[in-house]
Amino acid sequence: MTAVSAPERTCIGCRRKRGRAELVRLTNEAGRVVPAHAGAPGRSAYLCPEQACLEAADKRRAFARAFRGPVVLDPAVHRAVARHTSDERR
Repeated sequence: MTAVSAPERTCIGCRRKRGRAELVRLTNEAGRVVPAHAGAPGRSAYLCPEQACLEAADKRRAFARAFRGPVVLDPAVHRAVARHTSDERR
């Protein structure tokens, strides 16, 4: 019997592949990039829960590319990355 692998996604900041559960899922709601709630439909992008990846994605304009148009980064994204990072340290 073969092992079933977990779904992998690519971080838009550092471009590393990781398991979907290790990344923060983001969606576009009316031109604003926000953390996705469970079961949110539509296009999404994934980001490592690290400040460096968030900064790299912003610098490379990866959010606009991922969502295929101009977007504004909601402050909730910064909080989601910080919260995810502090949860891992515990």
